[in-house]
Amino acid sequence: MRIDHVILGARTIEPLRELLWDQYGFGITDGSPNPDGTTSWVVPFDTPDVQYLELLVTHDERRLAGEDFGRLFLERTADGPDFLNWAALTDDIESTAREVEAVTGADPDLFRGESVRADGGSVPWAEAAFDLSWRSRVLPFFLSYGDPRARAARVPGDLRAAGHRVCPTSLRRLETGPAPERDWADRWPGLAALDVLVDPAAGPRITAVHVDTAEGETVVRLP
Repeated sequence: MRIDHVILGARTIEPLRELLWDQYGFGITDGSPNPDGTTSWVVPFDTPDVQYLELLVTHDERRLAGEDFGRLFLERTADGPDFLNWAALTDDIESTAREVEAVTGADPDLFRGESVRADGGSVPWAEAAFDLSWRSRVLPFFLSYGDPRARAARVPGDLRAAGHRVCPTSLRRLETGPAPERDWADRWPGLAALDVLVDPAAGPRITAVHVDTAEGETVVRLP
C-alpha cells in the first residue's frame, strides 16, 4: 500500500493554480467535471507510480449544497484553499474494505466506477471508505485500478499539458493532526506503514505534503 494522491479544494481553480505555480513551480491539467458538482484538476507527477495532487473546485454549487459531501466541501473551502482528503492505493480492495468494516463496524462503501477524462479516456477503478475518510480528513480512503497500464500511459501527456516549472516526482510524506476517530486510527488498514507524521498539537486535518521534485524535496503548505 502507498500514498496515491492528496486532494486540495477551493471554490475556484484560480487561487490553487496561482499558489502552486508561484510558490512551487507546479502546473495543472485536465479540468474534468464530476457528477457530484465538482471539477477535478490534476498536478501530475513524473513517476510510474502515477501519484498526483487532485484539485477539486466548484462546478455546480446548487448540487453540492444538496448533499452531505457537498455541504462539507463548501464549508471547508469557504475561506480559501484547503487540504480535504487523501487516498492510499491497495492491491486488494475487497480485503481492505473488509478490514475497514471490521475496524469501524460501518459499511465501507465499496464502490466501482470509471474515471473519464476531458479527452474521453477512461480507466476502471474501485474505492472503499471514501465517506468515512471524507468526514475524518485524516484517515485515507482506498483505491485500486483495473487498468494500471492505461493509467500510467496518461502521465507523459499530462506532464506536457501541465508544463511544470519544477517537476514533482513523488509524494513522500504527509503531515497531519491526530485523527478524530481515536479508536480507529491505530487499526486503519495500512496506515502504520505509510509515511505520515502526526503532530499531536495540530487539528484533525492534513497540514502539509512533502513532495520530491527534480530540484529536491519541497513541502506544500496552504495559507
